This record gives sequence, structure tokens and C-alpha cells, in this order.
Amino acid sequence: MAAFNNRKGDGISGRPNRTADGRLGRFGRKAQIATLREFNAGAFLNEMGITSPTQPTEQLIRGQPFSTGIDPTPDPELSQEAVDTTTAFVQLLAPPDPLPRSRVEVRGRTTFLRIGCASCHVPVLVTGPNRVRALSHRVFQPYTDLLLHDMGADLADICLGRAKPAEFRTEPLMGLRFKTAFLHDGRATSIDQAIQAHGGEATAARERFLRLSAGQHDALVRFLSGL
Repeated sequence: MAAFNNRKGDGISGRPNRTADGRLGRFGRKAQIATLREFNAGAFLNEMGITSPTQPTEQLIRGQPFSTGIDPTPDPELSQEAVDTTTAFVQLLAPPDPLPRSRVEVRGRTTFLRIGCASCHVPVLVTGPNRVRALSHRVFQPYTDLLLHDMGADLADICLGRAKPAEFRTEPLMGLRFKTAFLHDGRATSIDQAIQAHGGEATAARERFLRLSAGQHDALVRFLSGL
């Protein structure tokens, strides 16, 4: 997909991220994590403060150890079995289906394709072979290419894996209707604000969005709000 993007000549040049040991990244805001198991173990540690065999070291404040008695549970606090069963559960969650579309929302999808949003937010992908039969060769609608794209200096943040500050994995749009904050840091409070913040490789698509008529704009936002 990255090679196809680079051949189109439309300024879109997505590339995959890789981990330090060369594995392909798919998970995380910058696609810096290779497997769902590692992603879940990282979430247990970074979001909940729970260590596991994959992430056995506590996150310390300024590197200082905890005071005696603050955290008496020995590390790792979670077993590998718990990480694996959590991963199996998350892996088998069905993606949310988009809501039924009115004529206005169908026109919005057409506009989405026409102004270039789908160059990165690819509507349909097919999974590869998987030892779990239910996950093998399945067609789904994630609205992403899972590649890194330069989003411009205004959105630049930290480096993760081989991703540069302004590079981010294309955010999947499936389930967008359940979100109330947008972009990697939640700075946008509406779909409209999020699109207007796009820069870098997305500049041309953003400018086409800004030139839409009121009716076209409303149809596009309504389409996205139903994903």
C-alpha cells in the first residue's frame, strides 16, 4: 500500500513504521507497536499502572523508587495468562458497523472520496491469513491505511519507533460516532475542527474541504458522524 501511495503523485507518501528490532508496526498513534499483545501490556502499564511479564517495570516518578509499603504487590502484578486472555477478547471484538445512510450521507461519502480523504483513510481492507479462522481474510471497513503520514508542523509531537514528530498513523474512522475528542491529543472538539487541523500531506484535501458548499460540508460531516 505504501508503494502504491508513492506512485500516485498526489503528495501522499505513507510509509510503515517499524519497531527497534525491525518488526512492522500497526498499533498506537504512530504505529510504533507490532502486536496487539504488546499494545495491551503497554496499556495495562501506562494507563492503569499494572505490570506484566511483557512490561515488568513500574513507571516511576523521576526514576525514584516507591516508598516502603506504597506498592507491596510483587512485579509482575498480572500473569501472562491474563494478558493473553485479554488479548484474545480484544482481538475478537467485532468492528462497529456504520449506521444506515440517508441520501444526504451517501452524498457525503461521495464527497469524502472526491476531495481525497480516502487516499489515507482507505474505506475497505482485507485481513491476511490468521490462525484464528474467524479473523482470516475478512473484509472490513476501517477507513485507514495503517501507514505513517506527515501531518504538518502544527500537529508535531514526540517520536515513537521510527516515526518523526509530525508523522502519525492514519487514524481509523470506524466508530468515529462514539468519539467526542479528536486528533492524537484531543485538541479538536468536532470533526470540522479536526479536518481543519490537517496539514502536511493532507493540506490539499483540507483545502478542498474548506472550499465545499454549505450543503456539501454538512453532508460530509453527517457521513463521518455515522461511522
